Amino acid sequence: MPPLRLRPPVPALVLLLALGLPPGPALAAPAAAPLVALGAGHYATAPRAGTEDARTLPPDPRYRAGAELGLAAPAGQWYSSVLYQRWSRPLYALPLSARAAPEGVEIGWPHGELVVGQPGGRRAMHWLHAPELTVAPLGFRPEDARLEQHGDWHARVRLGTRAGPALHVTLLHGSPFAYFDCDAGDVALRIRAAAAPLEALPRGVRTPPVAAFTTAGHAYALFAPTGARLEWTSPSELVVHLPPRARYFSVAALPEAGAATLAEFQRLAYAFPTDTRASWEYDEARGLVRTSFRVTTVAREGDNRDTLLGLYPHHWAALAQPLAERHRYATVRGPIRLVAGQAFATELRYRGFVPYWPGLRDAGNRAQLAAQLAAETRAPPVEGSGGGPYWLGKELNALAQLARIADVEGDAARRDAWFGELRGRMEAAFDGRHAVYFVEDRRNGAWLGYPQEYQSIQDLNDHHFHYGYWLNAAGELALQDPGWLAPGRYGGMVGRLIADVATAERGRADFPYLRYFDPYEGHSWASGIVDLDAGNDQESSSEAVNAWAGLVLLGEASGNRALRDLGVYLYASEIASVEAYWFDRHHEVLAPEYAVPFATIVWGGKYDHATWWTEEPRQVALINTIPFTPASTYLGADPALVRAIVARLPAEEAAYRARTETDGTEPDVWQDLLASYLALADPAAARRRWDPAGAVEFGETRSHTLFWLASLAELGTPDLSVGADTTLYAVFRAPGGARTYLAYNAGSTPRRVRFSTGVELEVGPHALARSP
Repeated sequence: MPPLRLRPPVPALVLLLALGLPPGPALAAPAAAPLVALGAGHYATAPRAGTEDARTLPPDPRYRAGAELGLAAPAGQWYSSVLYQRWSRPLYALPLSARAAPEGVEIGWPHGELVVGQPGGRRAMHWLHAPELTVAPLGFRPEDARLEQHGDWHARVRLGTRAGPALHVTLLHGSPFAYFDCDAGDVALRIRAAAAPLEALPRGVRTPPVAAFTTAGHAYALFAPTGARLEWTSPSELVVHLPPRARYFSVAALPEAGAATLAEFQRLAYAFPTDTRASWEYDEARGLVRTSFRVTTVAREGDNRDTLLGLYPHHWAALAQPLAERHRYATVRGPIRLVAGQAFATELRYRGFVPYWPGLRDAGNRAQLAAQLAAETRAPPVEGSGGGPYWLGKELNALAQLARIADVEGDAARRDAWFGELRGRMEAAFDGRHAVYFVEDRRNGAWLGYPQEYQSIQDLNDHHFHYGYWLNAAGELALQDPGWLAPGRYGGMVGRLIADVATAERGRADFPYLRYFDPYEGHSWASGIVDLDAGNDQESSSEAVNAWAGLVLLGEASGNRALRDLGVYLYASEIASVEAYWFDRHHEVLAPEYAVPFATIVWGGKYDHATWWTEEPRQVALINTIPFTPASTYLGADPALVRAIVARLPAEEAAYRARTETDGTEPDVWQDLLASYLALADPAAARRRWDPAGAVEFGETRSHTLFWLASLAELGTPDLSVGADTTLYAVFRAPGGARTYLAYNAGSTPRRVRFSTGVELEVGPHALARSP
């Protein structure tokens, strides 16, 4: 069964916290548990005995070997199912898929297939694993499969006996090769459909030996070592007799069956990867994030160390230097283009944001907002909301936004009350004695927020979604009070949240490197154990972006440049991949027959037009927009796409209502989010669409929606074409062309900010500056 990650329905009309109300049930004190002090906070080393939490335990990453033993488990990656199951789920390396199975290593070459539900409902393009080849050892029978080594985009898996021989396979993103070592005996290559051998190379060229063939319309080749003997025992089985001192071979999917292609692949087939690494640097003055991708290889035959690197569309669109495309593969990520070598680099322009927007200038807007702020109340978490770190995190976000709005509007009393409530709720959760608390998981190397929501503990799902709200709230508090992050206060507790999702050091025992973030695909995944035939997935990409924005804020607030730069790298990278694979900005990914301009969920082996919990069209369209914060301006990069997504909703909603019995969803569900999204392209139309008395998404407030809509009406829509020599900046452009420039200075001395248009702003310490 797939992980249970359905979001429970919540009422859209939610009263906001009245000034002075006592904390809600999320902060009610439960029974005490043994705690470990960390600054002013506390955490537990085990869930509370005698409660449901005690039966909610993290998974056991038992299937590890070699270099992986003693390290934090790399949950949340494309290959992570290897860690938690005896035999893996499909591994979408792309263009190949693979699975570690009892029979051996399955190799597939996925193709696209449209799957359609009821009219107006779920649509998906499936590129699912279907084995065409199986590599099986003949000298022993594997007992299980284990992860024995990994890099930034490769994994080496061991299929064998615990103390005896094994078959080892190395898979990596973008490669048409699967690389094998076998400790003992011969190996059989079993072919699902009968193979037709290719005689594409002159006999004298076949040293070392090569077997090339076609099956199911695809061309493959096996490249054996010198001294090996290849024996076709039937049209569907090739036996590889390996010599004692050369126990390796590779299998490749060939883009075409010609002799030149086979010769090219043979020349590169023996450069076996041993490491993969994505190294990045942020140039603040130029506003650029440069990422270098390098494969380390060892030459198993001859002296060639070059290999074939498969560049995804987001790589190709951002290449630092042009490269020659050798071949390409059609995949679920669009065309993967092959280049020969060991490295390439990309450059992404960082499109900044500010922590908050300035106060409104229009007198009518200010009066309406003041009245709305006065009317705001907030109730405790609604029944069914989960009451855990995710829903409390959304409350924290709402409080932070309200406090900031009150601040810029000159309402000091409400500002102080809301910041006080925000601080109180976070500190209560950090003290370890309330309903929401944190547990250290040394077996996985994880920081667990109890109570569980969406299998966040049992499957290690979604931590970056959940903790992203906390990181942003902590950043807001730290901008108000930098001392709040001191080690003797709450810096240690916030630091553990960061470490759980964004540890920047490889090879640690306490936390894995960048849990959930896939450095090669450039975006995050959401499932921890990946117990899914379609591979890992991510639905709410905007909540991932929100987490990385939180790192930027925390780094700026604390003066921690390394943390800020990490946040910038993740923020810029995630946005580039979201634009490529969720919103298809390059028009290379979404199939024409899919007939939807965006993907709601991106998987290893498919993309979906449906959420985990509903097919209701507004939620399907907008789950990749929440939460709306000043860091969300990237969603307005393509105003025409925003308008197109909004314009298709009425017909989809009518079709949904026509075929669906009532499920309790309000007719105007997420109407506030819809208006906020449309405002990034057309603020006037968004203001007309928004119903101030209508549904409110839990985590939003009417005051924030009003402030968002009014601000964009006054400032204009985001102008992402303008850069700056600072990290916290934003530019907006009115319909007439006039630009408004914003910059925030988190430092203690004034600084002059220069924008790429030549405009300069003098920004005081701990202040937001706005152009006239």
